[in-house]
Amino acid sequence: MKKYLSILLAMLFVFGFAASALAIQADIPAESTAAIAAGATQVTLSGEIRVRYDWRHIGFMHNDSQSEYSTVNERIRLGVDAKMSPNTEGMIQLTSETDTSNADYDNMPGGSSGAAAGSVGYTPTGATGTFKAGNEFKGDISIRQMWILHQGTGLLGVNSGIKVGHMPLILGSGLFFDHSYFGDDALVAFVQPIKELELDAIVIDFSDANLVSGSSTTSRLELSDKNHGYVFAANYKPSKTTAVSLDVTYVDWQNLGDTATGDAAQTAAGVAGVMYPDLHLWNFGLRGNTDVAGITLKVDGELQTGTEQMSGVKAATATNLAGGSGNLDFSGFALVAGAGITVDPVKLDLLVGYGSGDSGKNNNKYKTFVTSQGPESTFGDPYRGVGIQGGIQGPYAYNYRTVNAAGNSFGGLQNAYFARVGGNADVMKDTNFDVGLYYLRAVDGITTLNAAEYGFSAANAAAAGYHASKDIGFETDARLTYKIDKGLVTWVEGGYLWAGDFWKAVATVQPGTSPGNVYTMRTGIQLNF
Repeated sequence: MKKYLSILLAMLFVFGFAASALAIQADIPAESTAAIAAGATQVTLSGEIRVRYDWRHIGFMHNDSQSEYSTVNERIRLGVDAKMSPNTEGMIQLTSETDTSNADYDNMPGGSSGAAAGSVGYTPTGATGTFKAGNEFKGDISIRQMWILHQGTGLLGVNSGIKVGHMPLILGSGLFFDHSYFGDDALVAFVQPIKELELDAIVIDFSDANLVSGSSTTSRLELSDKNHGYVFAANYKPSKTTAVSLDVTYVDWQNLGDTATGDAAQTAAGVAGVMYPDLHLWNFGLRGNTDVAGITLKVDGELQTGTEQMSGVKAATATNLAGGSGNLDFSGFALVAGAGITVDPVKLDLLVGYGSGDSGKNNNKYKTFVTSQGPESTFGDPYRGVGIQGGIQGPYAYNYRTVNAAGNSFGGLQNAYFARVGGNADVMKDTNFDVGLYYLRAVDGITTLNAAEYGFSAANAAAAGYHASKDIGFETDARLTYKIDKGLVTWVEGGYLWAGDFWKAVATVQPGTSPGNVYTMRTGIQLNF
């Protein structure tokens, strides 16, 4: 942390010196940040300070008897954008990092960490005297973005370029892939053969390690834990209201499940001839949006194929993702379609979606729609997130505070279909209100065949009188946002899920009882500059 803070202070000192020495300041665009220019070079600072209070009533325990949970969390971000010329740009963005286990890691919990000295998550306190708590530094500093962009017409005669480093990435509306929260190491090459069309080739480096163990030629084991993604994307936008895009993604995950560390463990595995499966997943996405007679229409379809290769895998790692022992074929898909209309001053929308699930009847096929997302995971919903940065995307309680119907936290649209009706309006100056109602059902209910695959309770599914249900429930969400001043907003948002019998498969629900409802609320204040 001290290292990053020293770098940050040095950067601020240089910027301050440049401002006083050059006495040149670029125009400040509306809702932008202060900028410093020296000739053709422009350096822009940006930042964010956010404080939130979060209250949750979750767990699905009978008669709503689960304990309540509340916390305060804080986040900071500080970015530096350097435009050296119209063709070359670099970006660095630092973000806070929590010192305790947290779902999204950059939200620092309020107060002391609470962990015991010497344990994970412990933060030394600077308080002395009788009451030795507090008076401590907050969290740590991490890098959210660091990339270089160069573009121009010199190479191909049309605008083209390359972007390399660590950057937020999202494919389409994020149904399959949304890493826009923390970002990935990637290389993006792009070309615009015509103004309306952009073609992108992307290489994403998810992980890059070769584990080498042992020293002799007979026991040495070299395992590649490389995990890469390769994307081709095309975006065509003939007008401001019409766009069509497609992308083809190939994920190559080598030695899936290899977590052994240390020479002894790896050497033993090498002697035993243990191998690990490789995963090869293809995702094809096609989407479009347009306006017809004042009605906004949108559709997004995703189709998956590929294989988890189990050939040569020994007994120790013989189970594939579906619980079987042989090669596993992927065949998931998802579809979202929506329509929106403005009846001044209200924006109304209707959205429906489907993400395939797996019944568990064939452990050599994986029919669940595979997703890779982050703590602000999306439901492919273009009508949410209209308020503050990092707003709700999809049903708040179901998508954020419970596991989804495939047993994944922040997993997005998997093993479920839904319908949403909603509205958004500026109810008065600087005040916005957003409301949505969701109907949610599972594609496949939880049985003894897929309970383990999805991480639900096999004991509940096997209990006498249990009947698998697809009824996830109804949910209503609302958010009120108020703009206090330039760059300063406050809000309150929440969701209530009337839980259906699908959740009887949750371990906290006693067999023979009905699941309790889930409700949550969050409020905060945020300054962007």
